[in-house]
Amino acid sequence: MNIDWSIKATDIAIAFATFLGPILAVWASEWRQNNRQNQERKEWVFRTLMTTRSARLQPDHIQALNNIAFVFSNHKEIVDAWGLYFAHLNADQGSTEDSRVRWYEKSNNLLTELLHLMAKDLNIPFSKTDIIQPSYYPRGYELTEGEQQELRRLLLELLKNERSINMNATVFSPPNV
Repeated sequence: MNIDWSIKATDIAIAFATFLGPILAVWASEWRQNNRQNQERKEWVFRTLMTTRSARLQPDHIQALNNIAFVFSNHKEIVDAWGLYFAHLNADQGSTEDSRVRWYEKSNNLLTELLHLMAKDLNIPFSKTDIIQPSYYPRGYELTEGEQQELRRLLLELLKNERSINMNATVFSPPNV
């Protein structure tokens, strides 16, 4: 009885597929899941920055800004734009109204550029004009924010002895019984 012990190419392919098939399937599944999670993180950062672009002191806006370098780490152009915006946010606004207006305008331009680059990366068809349009931010929020800033400023002046409290003495009459 003659037994053929020769190995054929099909036998090698079957053994290879049997061994590596499940490993490659798990790897491909994990790769797809990681890509989906990365895409979802990018979309969260972009969506959050877009929806809070009129309320830049909101915690979500700040959290999204702080995630850019991590989430878009493979996108040099976006990380560079974020670096310019970040450096500008830490720059002094100046002491005059004119310098603050110029600082705010530059801030808007840098944020618009950053969001536009992110939209391009995410294949979202937003133009710079779409991004410049302010998001809805109720006037009441704006007034409350301004009042809170004014209260903090006045309280700090008071605590630093740069402001005094005006007091009026009033004489109360005892009630007639």
